[in-house]
Amino acid sequence: MTRRSSTQHDVDHEPLTISLRTLAARLDAHRSSVRRWLARAGVRPVSLSQERNGAIRYRWSDVKTWLDSLASVD
Repeated sequence: MTRRSSTQHDVDHEPLTISLRTLAARLDAHRSSVRRWLARAGVRPVSLSQERNGAIRYRWSDVKTWLDSLASVD
């Protein structure tokens, strides 16, 4: 039996979460723009730390739903 990484799921091996920096690079956009787009779409970040400057990620499933909705607009 193989053990799954905490950052992967299912057969597709998609990440559970994605950082704003990684998402902005994939979309070739500035982080502040991506943050604003996600906020407008209602995609909320997940804090990975209780500290003030802790890591923030977005659930990949939420981001994928948002991206899929953009593709259907055209």
